[in-house]
Amino acid sequence: MTALETAVIEAVDRLAADIEHLAVLIGGNPELGYREHGAVAAITDLLDEHGEAVETGVAGMQTAFRAGAPADERPVAILAEYDALPEIGHACGHHIIAASAVGAFLALRAARPDLPVVLLGCPAEESTVPRAGGKIRLLDAGLFEEVSAAIMVHPYETSGVVREGALAARGFDLVFTGRAAHAAMAPEDGVNALDAAVLAYTGVSHLRQQLPSDVRVHGIIADGGRSPNVIPDRAALRYRIRSPDLQTLEGVSARVLSCAEGAALAASAELAVDEFMPPYAEIRQDPGLARIAERVMEHLAVDTTGARHLRFGSSDFGNVSHRVPSLEIGIGIGTPGAKPHTVAFREAALSAEGIASSVLGAKALALTICRHRAAGA
Repeated sequence: MTALETAVIEAVDRLAADIEHLAVLIGGNPELGYREHGAVAAITDLLDEHGEAVETGVAGMQTAFRAGAPADERPVAILAEYDALPEIGHACGHHIIAASAVGAFLALRAARPDLPVVLLGCPAEESTVPRAGGKIRLLDAGLFEEVSAAIMVHPYETSGVVREGALAARGFDLVFTGRAAHAAMAPEDGVNALDAAVLAYTGVSHLRQQLPSDVRVHGIIADGGRSPNVIPDRAALRYRIRSPDLQTLEGVSARVLSCAEGAALAASAELAVDEFMPPYAEIRQDPGLARIAERVMEHLAVDTTGARHLRFGSSDFGNVSHRVPSLEIGIGIGTPGAKPHTVAFREAALSAEGIASSVLGAKALALTICRHRAAGA
């Protein structure tokens, strides 16, 4: 290793207790997107302890932040996520993402204060809150125009770098409005919104046979009425659509919406469409960064034999990857078979081994950035 790399690893080791403590704090206090006030407070307190100034409320989001003074050179951005999922908390391990990112940033700053690196706090990656996708808002506000690359880690059941990246995705709420009536006394006076929703759901189900095998369309009936004695005047579906790229996503989305429009027409109901999740682009893993990270994982003696089994979901990090060279590194949490967004994954990510993986994540990030900069990028 170079002198800088050695200094960075030593700095991460000195910070290990702080990194793990931050992961425990955030992991034990899950917060939904745009409400991650406790997580941001814990992060900013730790940065302040180490003399790092933090700008909060960036891009009009209270729980977004930026740390790291602009350098003469365009910095590498380390991305932190810290929002949780409804009901099952940190079942996607964002507490590990945040702790790893903060640890890597502090280690790099300690080893070489003039290294061009910036830490960006990114709210609401999980598309479970309205207008999710904090990174998209950071992009729109120009926060990524100043950076040369963006890098982050994500916990999985095993470690590794997956070259293919994540799927493109978007989400729709389909709300059907009819006219209520007594289902026994005057059904002819009603317009059944639930009928429209069921027709739409059935239409989308039939549509799947004609979709490419790598497209995913999955939905739920979010509202189906309140009483069987009353013809429902409101019903709602929520759909998530995923595809390998944005172009395919656009075409499939149009076909799904056509099913909803046809169902509304057939049932004489009104249809309102609300895009609760803006388009998340597919992740484009930068080949040069990926090669560097793979060698870093070898240097850290990390077992990556299970990396080929990793499967991405979707992330607003994909939108970043279409604008600047980007990389997401997978960090194993020691529980093969535990899949993100499950209780089993949450328990693994909150275990001692899961929390300790945040230190490994910090080292992987920091060394990858060191070697990326050394390569003249």
